[in-house]
Amino acid sequence: MVYPGALIVIDSGTATTFDVIAADGGFEGGVIAPGINLSMEALHAAAAKLPRVAIQKPQRVLGKDTVGAMQSGVFWGYIALIEGLIARLKAEWDGPMTVVATGGVASLFHGATLAIDHFDPDLTIRGLLEIQRRNQIKA
Repeated sequence: MVYPGALIVIDSGTATTFDVIAADGGFEGGVIAPGINLSMEALHAAAAKLPRVAIQKPQRVLGKDTVGAMQSGVFWGYIALIEGLIARLKAEWDGPMTVVATGGVASLFHGATLAIDHFDPDLTIRGLLEIQRRNQIKA
């Protein structure tokens, strides 16, 4: 096992999912939120005057123009979402948990918050390979 103990696995893609995994590897439940790209696209599509902008970590929280304000709101808003949900999940679990981030845009958040313990871009593919390995053993 790469990450022993109970886990919160955050997968940042089209959706941002938080999966709680018990120390024995069992899936306990999760949380699903819209992904950051989906949120940015919805903001542009629903507000006629707001431009389509790239997602990036702004230097400051306070945006000085429309693009800066949008980037800050989405980026730091997602950091707050991540930190808040991790805190709530840990409070419900009532025990130590390791937080692992993976997925298409997780690299944006790595280093922007202390709530994420590990960034593992290959977690999903390693999991799929493990499933294949286990299925071959059974066959």
